Amino acid sequence: MTPEREEHLIDQAARLIIKHDLEDFAVIALEGTVPFGDVVGELGIMMSYPIAVTFFDRSGADFVKMLGFNYNINAKRLLKRIEELAEEKKILQQRQRELEKLVGKQEGWFSRLFSSLRSLFKRPDG
Repeated sequence: MTPEREEHLIDQAARLIIKHDLEDFAVIALEGTVPFGDVVGELGIMMSYPIAVTFFDRSGADFVKMLGFNYNINAKRLLKRIEELAEEKKILQQRQRELEKLVGKQEGWFSRLFSSLRSLFKRPDG
C-alpha cells in the first residue's frame, strides 16, 4: 500500500469519527490499545473487518489491513489526525457562536415558510 493511500484512509477514518462526534471514544480506545499493538492489531483484523467494510465500503478492507499490520504507528497517526480535525471543528463552532451573537440566530427554512403563511392567512381585525 502506498503512503498516499494510507494517508487517505487515515483522513477518511478521522473525518468519519469527527462527523459522528466519536472523537473522545476513539481517543480512549486507541490510546488504551496502543501498548498492546501487536496483539490488538492482529485480533482487530478479525473483529473490526465487518464494521470497517460497513462504514468504508471497499476501503474498509484496506483500512483494516493497514491498521492491523502496523497498529502502533498507524494508531498514533490516526490519533494525531483526529486531534487536528477536532481542533478545526472547535474553532469553527466557536466562530459560529460568535456569528450568532452578532447577527442573531438565523431562522430555518420551515420557520420562514410558516411565518410567511401565517401572514397570508391573517384574520382582518374587525
